[in-house]
Amino acid sequence: MSKVRVYFKEITDKDNVVIEDKDIVHKIRDVLRLSQEDKVYLFDGEGREYCAIVDRITKNLVTLKNIKLERLQEETKFKLFLGFPLLREEKIDFILQKTTELGVSGFIPFFCKNSLNNRPSAEKIKRWIKIIIEATRQSDRLWCPQLLETSSFDKILKMDFEEKFVATKNGKKIDTYLKKYFSKEIFIIVGPEGDFDKDEYILLEKNNFKKILLSQNTLRVETAAIFAVGLFNYFLL
Repeated sequence: MSKVRVYFKEITDKDNVVIEDKDIVHKIRDVLRLSQEDKVYLFDGEGREYCAIVDRITKNLVTLKNIKLERLQEETKFKLFLGFPLLREEKIDFILQKTTELGVSGFIPFFCKNSLNNRPSAEKIKRWIKIIIEATRQSDRLWCPQLLETSSFDKILKMDFEEKFVATKNGKKIDTYLKKYFSKEIFIIVGPEGDFDKDEYILLEKNNFKKILLSQNTLRVETAAIFAVGLFNYFLL
């Protein structure tokens, strides 16, 4: 059996962990079909992963024993935050999943002139968090990316990051900037379907967003987001 990982945030008793969350119990019992004495790994999303042994499984709970810290990882100094416009649900799901796999540190959804403008409901936010956690689990990461509050374009302009970029066909190649710095905290945003308009680009430049070229071709929003995160992580991690 391949390595079985489960997200479980609070591990206080290292000798005996009782899991009563119905989603986790369902996953262990019905999806993964684990049995007594099977090995399972618990990660807390904050740099720690524990190895444990299944002690007992019932309809409503799972008890684990022999809890041992398996991996410990300090948070990286380099952080890459992705700003993406509000889109149709399936496109956001794809962005969250794939960029988590590629190592993004955090997400900032936003709305602008050519994006959807309805703020996500509490249920939708919970769903996004589940997608992020599952992608973290699947990709063997120890740190879960943050999901920050959905922002207006005006708030995006004022975000306080060491370096800020906007992906555009009129930008410069990434190596133009790599020669000048290795920043610890980077924010990159991608435009909506139909792109930012002229006035928005003017405001972005006034607020110290550097234009970066991803491709000479016109990219879908989700393609640009995934490529941007992969590109920055490849060169700067």
